[in-house]
Amino acid sequence: MKKKLLSAAICTALVAPFAVGAAHAQDSQQATDIDKVVVTGSLIPQVEVETATPVQTITAEDIQRQGFRDVYDVLRSQPLATGAVQDAQFSGFTPSAEPISLLGLDPGFTLVLIDGRPIADYPLLYNGQSNFVDLASIPTSMVERIDIAPGNQSAIYGSSAIAGVVNIILKKRVDGTSLGLRIGGYEEGGGGNVRFQLTGGHSAGNFDLVYGLQYIDQDAIYGFDRKDFDSTNDNPDPTLRFGSRTFLRSLGNGRYIDPGAATCAGLGNLYNSTTIYDTRPGRGNYCGSRAEPGFSSIQNKEEAIAGYLNAGYDLSDNAELYGMLLVNRAKTENNGGSRFWQPSIDTGGFIINDNTGRFESFQHIFAPEETGGLDTNNERITSDSYNFAAGVKGTFGSSMWDYDAYYARSEYKVKSRQLWALKAEIEDFFRDQFLGPQLGEYYGYPIYAPNEAAFYQALTPEQYRSFNSEIKSDSETWTHNLNFQLTNTELFNLPAGPVGFAAVLQVGEQSWENPTDPRVVNGEFWGLTGTQGAGERTNEAVAMEFRVPIFSMLTANASVRYDHYKNKGLNSDDDTTYKVGLEFRPIESLLFRGNYATAFKAPDMAYVFAGDSGFFTFVTDYYRCATEEPGVPIDECTFSGSEQVFGNRSGSPDLQSITAKSWGYGVVWSPTPNFDISADYYNIKIDNKVSDMSLDQLMQTEAACRLGDLDPSSPTCVDALARVGRASATAPEPFQVQSIETNPINISKEEVSGILASANYRWNTDGWGTFSVGLQYNVTLDHESQQFPQDPVIDLLSEPFYSSEFRTITSLSLGWNTDKWNATLYTVRYGQTPNFEAQLLEEGYEGSLDAKRVDAYYRVNTTLGYQFTENASLTLTVNNLLNEDPPDDPTWTTYPYYNIFNYSGYGRSYMLEMNWQF
Repeated sequence: MKKKLLSAAICTALVAPFAVGAAHAQDSQQATDIDKVVVTGSLIPQVEVETATPVQTITAEDIQRQGFRDVYDVLRSQPLATGAVQDAQFSGFTPSAEPISLLGLDPGFTLVLIDGRPIADYPLLYNGQSNFVDLASIPTSMVERIDIAPGNQSAIYGSSAIAGVVNIILKKRVDGTSLGLRIGGYEEGGGGNVRFQLTGGHSAGNFDLVYGLQYIDQDAIYGFDRKDFDSTNDNPDPTLRFGSRTFLRSLGNGRYIDPGAATCAGLGNLYNSTTIYDTRPGRGNYCGSRAEPGFSSIQNKEEAIAGYLNAGYDLSDNAELYGMLLVNRAKTENNGGSRFWQPSIDTGGFIINDNTGRFESFQHIFAPEETGGLDTNNERITSDSYNFAAGVKGTFGSSMWDYDAYYARSEYKVKSRQLWALKAEIEDFFRDQFLGPQLGEYYGYPIYAPNEAAFYQALTPEQYRSFNSEIKSDSETWTHNLNFQLTNTELFNLPAGPVGFAAVLQVGEQSWENPTDPRVVNGEFWGLTGTQGAGERTNEAVAMEFRVPIFSMLTANASVRYDHYKNKGLNSDDDTTYKVGLEFRPIESLLFRGNYATAFKAPDMAYVFAGDSGFFTFVTDYYRCATEEPGVPIDECTFSGSEQVFGNRSGSPDLQSITAKSWGYGVVWSPTPNFDISADYYNIKIDNKVSDMSLDQLMQTEAACRLGDLDPSSPTCVDALARVGRASATAPEPFQVQSIETNPINISKEEVSGILASANYRWNTDGWGTFSVGLQYNVTLDHESQQFPQDPVIDLLSEPFYSSEFRTITSLSLGWNTDKWNATLYTVRYGQTPNFEAQLLEEGYEGSLDAKRVDAYYRVNTTLGYQFTENASLTLTVNNLLNEDPPDDPTWTTYPYYNIFNYSGYGRSYMLEMNWQF
């Protein structure tokens, strides 16, 4: 009920002024000649910028004056970007990439375009599973504007446009040449950066050229650069303020074997002289460093250069030859933290110590002084991408038929290089170092007679390098297509006006290749697994769109598109999607709109073509709970969520398209060119969503088959029993789960709805310049998902174990401009999100969810610019003006003690930029 009241309140507030405004509005206005333009969400050029599809636009001026660092920063700051994502703060699967999540949906559900053309996916996989577009490769200096159209847009653009479309429009006209030099850094240290930009344009007769160059050099930010998470002493839980166990010897019961203070003193130089004789309550004493977690990076070291060319040549009055090329090369370095070693990784690090006759484990975390420097283990990624298009467009004779025929290609290559320990070599090294020769085996556990004193010795960099090897991975994606488009803004005339028409024919192909170093897949590296796969897909499409004036106040838009794609060597699929929109203008300044659309997403290449890939996970062993602890509640069973197993995942060649439906309605009121206000409701429902098989459901099914509750010979049981690998009955832990196999399937559902509202006002004064105010607000009313038909529907806004997305995001921009000065204050308010404790509700925590939220987070950017001359200006930008840290969360006790998928710990930054015009 509250959500319905909120929706009604926003719409009422917007409509209320109409009663007054309409009384004074003129029924007719002086006609003006306005050029027709193509707007995002439609193929037909038209006069009206506001159509049946709500579109948010961020201009190049907005990017400059609102303090955004790059295109990713622009889009992540928009109210529609409510979802948490893995970006450069996360040292995981894609540490150099920057995706966004519109409306809290998967990053792959947003179609990212450049000038209306698709771009290649990032070659590495988001969360090790799916494809997405990386925004880090798009230089800001070449951007004219960015349009965001939420909701289903497949009837115009094809696959993946479910959450919406981000259309990045590059500059096509530039007068003169502009040079820009920006230097910046962070108040708390690290992250120093330089950016150089050159853009220009030239016209000569029938030839037009726009060119651009951008260079960026950025230093890394490490955890030790930030006082709030440079040490485990910053842990919000005082009982967890003990050091990382850099040298640890422990018993099978978890108790530590005391090395003595003198032993730790001999290692005191490690981790910049922070290694001490430390204590973990309830476990015992050991040698450790409380500063160790801070030796990982939270922002990449990066060097990037991008170039842009856009050319046009008038063949005649009715035809233009054009081309565009955007290239980018970036080199990034990411430090994911320290590496460590334990003996016998296949037995959880435990051995039988022949000297004591006990189960024991050893752990050694390698310090920078041992590895040869802080950057020795950095993952070094070189990314090369380009987007190219060439074509001819014009008009057939003196008719109203316009055409555009072009070829477009986009490619993205990633070379990853990283040093990692080889399994056999590191085991041999530590046998020689202190374990000694293996003396035998006891139920799979190796027996050694170690020299305990030799364990507590630091390595030399030469020793460390002796058991490491470089992992090399060269991955690539590309997509290209031939496109022919016809448009006619006056196909024929109705009493209410001309009918517009557009048609598209398209053929294309895309490829994904992620050939991970085969030694990784074969398990030759210590404690490491990886993803791999390769495949190609062809596609063909035909689409039509009509814009029909039904009567003077009502216009209808209708589009339909048929897509067919084939996974080479595998299956094929096709989908027909459509979109219908209505625009009702009772007066010139007032628009009521509504739309209904269907969409589809071809399953990610990685979901279809992924080869065998490994991962580690924890599962609940329902079988052992039933047989070894009968009658014990499942959440109290010893084997509940505590069994760590090695998993194997592969693609599924039989996947079909994900389908979706969306609808929305809204109102726009713009009584003057300087004032507009709008509100729109959106609803998106997704079916046949691809998800990996539920491991928990698989474990339950496997247990039922073993216990005889299901027929063991049934296809269900044959499949489940084959997927779960167990130890034998005579193993040290009989029937322990050792492996599990999974793959993606088309079975999940998801639905999201919300309201997007905006208001803009601009006014001029005689002596104080021009002022402007811009407000945007997005509230998610509902967001639900269901992974399997037998599962309960999950409320993602109320069960934060599954999601930490923002329910509300509000942005406010205040601007001021005179002949010499300009200033902007841009504020984004991110609403409350669940704290870490709330995210563990599904693990048995009881209590009120309302008490388990962190405060709203405010980010304030400000810019102040001064125009020295007509051709020279200086701009000071301060991002995170209030130096807001991520919201306090006493329950987030894992490093870096805040939710890195929602917030950043960078702090306040300063940038000074000088621009020259020639």
